[in-house]
Amino acid sequence: MCSPHADGVSDRLAHCFADALAHTGCPVCRVPLRAHPVLPCTGCGTCSRPPHACVLAPRDEAEWLFARFAEAPLVLMASPIFFYALPAGLKAWIDRGQRFWAVHAARLRAGEGDGRPFPHRTAAAKPVLAALAAGRPRGEELFSGALRTLTWFLAPLGARLAENRGFRGLDRREDLDARPEVAEDMRDWGRCGGERLCAGREERGEEAS
Repeated sequence: MCSPHADGVSDRLAHCFADALAHTGCPVCRVPLRAHPVLPCTGCGTCSRPPHACVLAPRDEAEWLFARFAEAPLVLMASPIFFYALPAGLKAWIDRGQRFWAVHAARLRAGEGDGRPFPHRTAAAKPVLAALAAGRPRGEELFSGALRTLTWFLAPLGARLAENRGFRGLDRREDLDARPEVAEDMRDWGRCGGERLCAGREERGEEAS
């Protein structure tokens, strides 16, 4: 949940998805980004050198968020759109992903992985879903910038933007209440996601936890 506002439109979209996912038997972890402070990247360049660590890591919860992301077999990122872009809190966390890009760049310099695609181009990459809510009812490129940013943020994390939903004209909770089909779409999406996860566990012979 990437909005700075609790129980806003994008939070509600996330809850619709998560509730349906939970009903399929999948464990769900709901993470409001606003509850986990992230300092903005200062561009100091320290992460470009081994061990490619961020000097800000001891001072905030960016690494905790990356750890939760790494643990999840499926991630939904629910966010509002501000000025055709992602909100500041989410963008701060995205920028802190620079250290993962630094690792990739170092491997390329060392001659490792030349010519191989980023993980987001392969079926093995972790699937990430994006639910984006915009108050503006029009605009052909309303979600384009956010989706491009998410795509390249996820690439060095071994993840790919598998699916997305962009909802226009949802500025307030009342707008969402007036369009029950949106909530139902999110619930359907959550059910489908849960069914795929359950099917994958069965193929691997795992039991639901």
